[in-house]
Amino acid sequence: MSRPRWEVADVLRLAYPSSKDALHMPNAVKKALYDITRCRTEALGGHVIKCQKCNHRQISYNSCRNRHCPKCQFSKREQWILNRESEVLPVRYFHIVFTVPHQLNPMMKQYPKIMYGLLFKAAWKTVRTLGRDQKWLGAQMGMIGVLHTWGQNLSFHPHLHCIIPGGGFLSSINRWVSLRHRAFLFPVKVMSALFRRFLLEALTTLLDSGQLTWKRDQWRSLLPQLKASSFNVFAKTPFAGPKQVINYLGRYSHRVAITNTRIKQVTNKIVTFQYRDYRTKKNGHLSLSPQEFARRFLQHVLPKGFSKIRHFGFLSNRSKKKHLAAILLYLGRKQKTKSVFDAVQYFSMHLNIDLTLCPICKKGKLRNIDVIPACRGQPKAILPTQTFQVCTLSKQSF
Repeated sequence: MSRPRWEVADVLRLAYPSSKDALHMPNAVKKALYDITRCRTEALGGHVIKCQKCNHRQISYNSCRNRHCPKCQFSKREQWILNRESEVLPVRYFHIVFTVPHQLNPMMKQYPKIMYGLLFKAAWKTVRTLGRDQKWLGAQMGMIGVLHTWGQNLSFHPHLHCIIPGGGFLSSINRWVSLRHRAFLFPVKVMSALFRRFLLEALTTLLDSGQLTWKRDQWRSLLPQLKASSFNVFAKTPFAGPKQVINYLGRYSHRVAITNTRIKQVTNKIVTFQYRDYRTKKNGHLSLSPQEFARRFLQHVLPKGFSKIRHFGFLSNRSKKKHLAAILLYLGRKQKTKSVFDAVQYFSMHLNIDLTLCPICKKGKLRNIDVIPACRGQPKAILPTQTFQVCTLSKQSF
């Protein structure tokens, strides 16, 4: 399994060679920049691995574990999928995407935590309201929402991917209620109108209370445009079964703005990456300066502590312990126990790769023999000379 030649970290190092260049950034963006550029380098430390048979040695550097790092999402994603497997119901699932007009982008960028939160609340209120309506279902629904803020070309495009089971639960009689129309969840035009109404009402309330500071004249002129514009609600083809739901959740849950595999070339002046144009259904290549690429990438860093994956209804943390077991019992299924993700076992089963096998002799097993401490700041000033020499060892030293 070969690694990509170019990485997002390479571009960020070109765009911001000095920490002084990042002084104007929010703290969350600074931390993401700091972590990504140091991920799996000697700056974060690591451990020395030795083959028990041929004595081959190599260094394995630590990951930064930042949720915006393209190299640190695999284990988190797989563990999250394992946690969700016990919650998947044997019913039809629907994929709904909620988007907002581009006129709200300046407000989204200025107040990301508040505006992204409103996006979640308005989407869930739309689904909950229609679910409680006897015309459509008349029961409590569940939903998993995943926030994405980017387009394929790294443009700013906030939208919400929602995975919704096709039915609801009546807790008063412990009964599962299926959708009356199995071909679709709810009419798209009805969802779009409700979503627009709930979001604009919440925005007006926040502006009136002073929680959002926006010029009154600008808002008065913008409000009629927003009421006339379409708050697109896109309903994708329903999932074929629970297994497809799990695979899809894995692709979307811990995705970052761009993966390293999409970067095709990096120079001091140009960064070329692959993107997909969903209008023409074709792949293309886009070239940007390192500074512009870094600006587009870092604008998608989420505020500190903001949860980009949220569960609602009977799938919320408050309700699922009580209701999921009853729902599965009604549907004649047993609830699966959660398991812990094991990277060695995963690579062995799915990719036929033994991570513990020596890459040189192909016979011996690799074992940790030493720990390399992290070298932060000025290592020579805070660590003994001998320790610093160990920290700066390269892979070629072995």
